[in-house]
Amino acid sequence: MGPTLFPSLFPRHFPSPAEIFEALVDVGTRYRQGEVMLPVRFYVEHEATAEGPPEVFAAVALSRYLPLAEDGDVDGYARRMEHLLHGRRFGLVLSNTQSHHWSHWLQMRTFLSGVHGALGVPLGGADSALFLGNYRHTPFGIHKDDLHVFYFVIRGRRRMSFWPLEAMVSRPEVAPHADPGLKDRPHGVVLRDAEDTRQVMAQASFLEAGAGDIMYWPSSYWHRSEPSEGLTIAASLGFNFRAPMFLDRAPEQPWPERLPHGELPQVGDRALPKSVRDALGKQGRGQGLRATRNTLTEGWVRFLTNGALDGPPPEARGLAPLTPEDTVVGSSSRPIVTVPLEGGQVVVAANGFSRTLRPSPVARRRLEALTETLSSGRPVSVGTLEEDFFRRLPPRAFPRAGVRSLLDELARWRAVWRHEPARRR
Repeated sequence: MGPTLFPSLFPRHFPSPAEIFEALVDVGTRYRQGEVMLPVRFYVEHEATAEGPPEVFAAVALSRYLPLAEDGDVDGYARRMEHLLHGRRFGLVLSNTQSHHWSHWLQMRTFLSGVHGALGVPLGGADSALFLGNYRHTPFGIHKDDLHVFYFVIRGRRRMSFWPLEAMVSRPEVAPHADPGLKDRPHGVVLRDAEDTRQVMAQASFLEAGAGDIMYWPSSYWHRSEPSEGLTIAASLGFNFRAPMFLDRAPEQPWPERLPHGELPQVGDRALPKSVRDALGKQGRGQGLRATRNTLTEGWVRFLTNGALDGPPPEARGLAPLTPEDTVVGSSSRPIVTVPLEGGQVVVAANGFSRTLRPSPVARRRLEALTETLSSGRPVSVGTLEEDFFRRLPPRAFPRAGVRSLLDELARWRAVWRHEPARRR
């Protein structure tokens, strides 16, 4: 399947410009507070010349180029950039957008559930990247990714040019790398001059999408965005079938490329999928390898509870500690799971976060019952949860403050939340 346009395919839960602005304000705030390694890039485009396309420069110090809450919305931000850059075009690119806005994480996870149902769960993970600006062309030019990409146009229109893999393999910058694995590796094309650009563009095919439309292209296709009017906002969701990122430092082992959709954690699950357990079991025996298997198991659990996305959602901030009088509820579609580790430990995980505990055997069974209750979708009071957990439990089996501490952590992970009963009129 080559590049394809799906018009108005995803009207519900589609990202909005307001949500994108909130995510970017979060990024800007954190960057100005010293988190300078965030995956955000800003490009400034200069005018095209007779010799070729416009030159694009990447900003190094980003503070003044990132959105401020005072901008008000994306239009206010665009006006500030127009003034700051004296009318030059710009582009802002943010990777791991799902880690900067809760609704965006939910939207991408919901969309991926359909992909997982059709294709299985790609264990290479998935990442949502944001593209905002009035730039003419993709700032990094004609390129291909190692990802199969769904591209959501959120605002404006976006025209994309495409080339099949073989269209570029004879070029001098591509030919040395043109082995069978190139279709699954990233690579770029360097346009030499105006004539080279003309010849390359004569071979292109094009798709154009508006707000609410989705484009798809596989990892084997070269692509570039083409000029459009005004401000455009789009989000890509890319995935692949390589080993998960957290396995980079693991011993070389044959990891499964994908899992059946039904092997994602469900309510009541307390074990990893068999294909994952088999791969972990090949690590061998011994104390050091046991620690490796435990670390990898915890990574798998975080990855799978995150819906096979690369980064978790942002934690909830400013929550008051839970009290026995509070009522909490979890999600049956995003269950909290408990998975035993070697050496008597257990990992509790939800939404891409995890915590490792060392309970007694009887307390471990209570933890499993606790997470099942929370994942049922039925509201329950904190006091009831604590009473059920500690009933006839030996005093040293689990710390008295441990359940409340775990519930507060689950609330920060957005795996449980306070339930306010509907008021009667």
